[in-house]
Amino acid sequence: MLLKNDVLRARVRLLGAFLGEAISRQSGEDTLRTIETLRKGFIQERREHNPAHKQQLIDLIASLDNQTLKNVIRAFSIYFFLANLTEENYLREQRRTMRAQSNQSWEGSFRRTLLECRERQIEPAQIKELIDHLKFIPVFTAHPTEARRRTTMNILQTLYEHTDAMSDYPEGSLAFMQAKQKTAETIDLLWSSDEVRSRKPLVYDEINNGLHYFDASLFTAIPKVYRNIKDAIVDIYPELIDYPLPAFVSFGSWIGGDRDGNPFVTHETTEMAVLMHANTVLRHYQVLVRKLRRELIHSDTIVDIAPEIYTRIKDYNTLDQKVFCYNPDDYNNEPYRRLLSIILAKIKATNQHIQSQGTDKEAAQELYSTPTALLDDLRLIRKSVNTHDKAHGEGLLLDTIRLVKTCGFHLASLDIRQDSGYHGEVIADIFASASNLPDYRTLSETERQEWLTRLLEKPGAPLIYTDNLSAQTHEQLALMNSVAKLRKLVGDDTFGSYVISMTNNASQLLEVLLLMRFAGLSGIDKNGHLFSALPVAPLFETIEDLKNIDKIMPMVLDNPLYRELLEHSGNIQEIMLGYSDSSKDGGIITSAWQLYSAQQTIADIANQYGITTRLFHGRGGSVSRGGGSTHQAIAAQPAGTLHGQIKFTEQGEVLYAKYANPDTAVFELTMGITGALKASSSRFVEQPKQLDSYEALFADLADAGEQQYRELTDNTEGFYQFYSEATPVQEISLLNIGSRPAHRKKGLPSKSTIRAIPWVFGWSLARFTLPAWYGVGSALDSVKKDEALMKEMNKNWPFFNVFISNIEMAFTKARMNIARAYSQLCKDESLREQVMQAVIDEHELTHAGLNSLLAQASLLSNQQDLAHSLEWRNAYLDPINYIQIELLKRMRQSDNTDNDNLENDDRPAVEDALIRSINALAAGLRNTG
Repeated sequence: MLLKNDVLRARVRLLGAFLGEAISRQSGEDTLRTIETLRKGFIQERREHNPAHKQQLIDLIASLDNQTLKNVIRAFSIYFFLANLTEENYLREQRRTMRAQSNQSWEGSFRRTLLECRERQIEPAQIKELIDHLKFIPVFTAHPTEARRRTTMNILQTLYEHTDAMSDYPEGSLAFMQAKQKTAETIDLLWSSDEVRSRKPLVYDEINNGLHYFDASLFTAIPKVYRNIKDAIVDIYPELIDYPLPAFVSFGSWIGGDRDGNPFVTHETTEMAVLMHANTVLRHYQVLVRKLRRELIHSDTIVDIAPEIYTRIKDYNTLDQKVFCYNPDDYNNEPYRRLLSIILAKIKATNQHIQSQGTDKEAAQELYSTPTALLDDLRLIRKSVNTHDKAHGEGLLLDTIRLVKTCGFHLASLDIRQDSGYHGEVIADIFASASNLPDYRTLSETERQEWLTRLLEKPGAPLIYTDNLSAQTHEQLALMNSVAKLRKLVGDDTFGSYVISMTNNASQLLEVLLLMRFAGLSGIDKNGHLFSALPVAPLFETIEDLKNIDKIMPMVLDNPLYRELLEHSGNIQEIMLGYSDSSKDGGIITSAWQLYSAQQTIADIANQYGITTRLFHGRGGSVSRGGGSTHQAIAAQPAGTLHGQIKFTEQGEVLYAKYANPDTAVFELTMGITGALKASSSRFVEQPKQLDSYEALFADLADAGEQQYRELTDNTEGFYQFYSEATPVQEISLLNIGSRPAHRKKGLPSKSTIRAIPWVFGWSLARFTLPAWYGVGSALDSVKKDEALMKEMNKNWPFFNVFISNIEMAFTKARMNIARAYSQLCKDESLREQVMQAVIDEHELTHAGLNSLLAQASLLSNQQDLAHSLEWRNAYLDPINYIQIELLKRMRQSDNTDNDNLENDDRPAVEDALIRSINALAAGLRNTG
C-alpha cells in the first residue's frame, strides 16, 4: 500500500497550522516564534549539518526558562498526536479505496486470507474447523509511557471524528467547512487542556484508561469484526452461508490483577477492577437495548409475532408489572419493545447487584444470573424478528448478541500475576503455623512437591493454628477469597489465568493450587478428581528459565494429580513466555532464539503427554520486548506450535495506537486473527526444506550476539552507572507516569533490579535503542562466510524474515549523534568513552551487516513508506531530545544543590517539563518500551 506522501503531508500541515494559531492566540506570538525557530532550525540541521548552527540551537534551548520549554515540548507532543491521528485516518481511507475500486483487500484482511485459503485448496469443512478452534485473546496491560489522561484521549477521539468528516466531503463544501471549523476548535481545546496528569497515576487511573478503549472503539469494533469475517466467508466459501460463527475473540486484562512488584495492587484493587469492568459493559448493554427498543417497533396488529415472545413476557410477570406500573398498557401491541424494557430492567438489576457486591436484595430478585440467560432472551427476539424482518434481525440485534457472547458480564477476564518467590514465602509461613507440617524453607524441590501433592490429595485445606501470619500471607489469602467471591458474583469468566512470574520449579505451580484451596478455588470434586477454578500458567522469563522448560514442565506433568487436573479441565495447559526479561537478560538475538526453541520444546512436550498448550506471549510495544507487526509475528510462529489458540499482552503504550478509534481497532483485530488462522493451518505453515541448516545458523548467531551483549552489560565495569547517568532512567521512577515502581530495589540500577520496561524505555528515550539491536552486528559479522545462506533464510524462513525486518525498523530509530549528546551526562569521562566506543563500533557493524544481508544501499530501502514516516518524525524528535538533555541537567543540578529557599526551587517546573518530554518522545517514536 503506497502512501501519497504529498496528500498526507498536506493534511498534517493543515492541522499543524491550526495548532500554530491556537498557540499564538493562547500563549503568545513569542512562544510560537520560539517553537518555529527550533522546528525549522533542526529541520535545516538534518538537511545540512552545520556544527555552529547546531550549537546555536542548543544554546537557545539552554537560555529558555522552564515554562517556555514546557510550551515548546507541548507543541511538539501535540503535533505528534495530530500527525499520528492523520496517518491512521489516511491509512483507513486507503483501505476503503482499495476495497471500493478494485475489489481487492490488503494483506491480512479476511477476504485476502480466505482467498489464499481457497488457492491452497483448504476445503469449507477445514475452514470451519479452523474457526471453531480459534481463540484470539489480547490482554491489556498498563504501561508507564502511556502518560496521557483519559480526558486527552476523549478530545483526540472527537478530533478523529472531525478530521474523518473532512475526508468524507468535497473540499469547499459547506459540510467540509463545518468539519474544518470544528477541527480547528478541537485543536484549540487540546492546547488549552493539560494532556498529562499533575499527580502520579493510581491503579484506578490505569484501569480507567484501559476501559476507555472499550467505550471509544471496541464495543463498535467487535461486532464489525464478526460481521466482516462472516461476509468474507459467505463470499469466498458460500457453502458456509449458514455457519454460525463462534465467539472466537475474548479480552483479558492485567490492570488491577498484576501484583508482581506493584505494592499498590491489593485484593481491594482487584475487586475494584472487576466491578469497573462489569459496570462498563453492563452500562453499554443498556445503551444497546435502548437503541433496539427504538428500532424494533413492530406491531402485532400488522406482523405475526412468535408466541414465545408473549410467553417470555408472562414468565417475567412480576418485573413486567413493576416496569410498566406507570401504564400497564404501554407497548401492548409492540411486544418486542415490551420485552426489551424488561430486559433493560434486568440488566440494570444485574449491575446493581454486582456493584453492591451482592448486598442489594431487590436487585437479586430481578437480575440475570448469567450472560446465557440474557442471550436466551435476545436470541428469542431475533428468531421471531427474522420471520418477518430479516434486516433488523441480522442488524443491531445480532451485533448485540455477538457482543454479549464475547464480553459477558465481566468484559475482560482479569489475570492474576505474582512472583513465584512471593508464593514460596506465603506457603512457608502457612507451614510454620501448622504443627504437623515441616519447615518448608528447608525442603528440597522433590520434598516440596511430595508435601504439596499430599496436601492437595486431601479434600480440605491445612488447618492454621495461629492468627500470627505475616501481612503478606494475609493479603494472599484475602486475594484468594476475593477471587472466589467475585467469580460467584460476576461469573466464571471474571478471571483468566493465575500467572506465576519467574517460574523455575514444578513445585511453584502446586503452591498456587494449594493457596487456592483456602478459598475453595481448588479442591477434590464429588468424583474424587482435583479441580481448579483458575488455570495456573507458568511464566518463563529469563534465558536460563527458557532453556529449562524441558526439565520443569515434564516434572509438573509427571505428577499424577496435576495430570488428572488437566484431563478434567479440557486438557489445556497455558504457558506464558516472557519476551522482555529474556531480551534484557541475554540480548535480542538469543532471546528470539530461545523463545523460538522454547515453543518447539513445548510443542514436543505437549505431543509427548497428549495435551494441548495455549501459548501466552508476553509481548511489549518495542521490538526488544517482542513488538512489531502482530499479523507477521503470529503468522511466523514455529510450525506446529499454535493450535488455533493464542493469547498475548497488549502494552499500554500501544493501546492508543491500536484501539483509539473503531476503524483502526477493526483493522488491528483483523490482522491478528488472520495471522492466527494462517499459523494454525499446515497449508500456510510450511517447513523450509533447509530448516535444520537455518536453525543451526541462527543458533550460531544467537551465541555470538549473546557473547557481545553480555560483554557490554555484564562484564563492563561501571556500565550501569553509565546507563543510570546517560539515560533518563533515574527520573522515570520519580515522575507521574505509572503506578508501578521502575526498580525492584532502590539504589543504582542493575540488570537484576531494573524492570524490563524502564530498561528499554530509558535507552529508547536517549535514542540508543540499544536493547533492540546490540549484538546483532557482531552476530552477523561472525557468520559472514555464510551470508548466502542467511539471504536464503531471509527469503524462505518467515521467522527469520520477520526478525530481521523488526530489527531494521528499531535500529533505524537509533541516533548515535543524539545518543552521544546524552552520554555527556555521564560524569566519568573514561567510562563514557569506553561504553560509547563499544556502542558505536557495534552500531557500525549492525548498519553494515543489515544492509549487506538485505542487499540494499541504505536502511529501509525496501520499506519506503516506513522510511519516510521515520524520517519526518526524526526532524521533530531532535529538538525534544536536546530539550530533555537540558532538563536532565537542570534536574540533576537541583538534586546536587542545597537550596533552603523553597520559593525559588524550580524542581517542580523542571519535573513538569521533563514528564512532558517523555510523553512527547513516546508519541513520536510510538514504541519506546
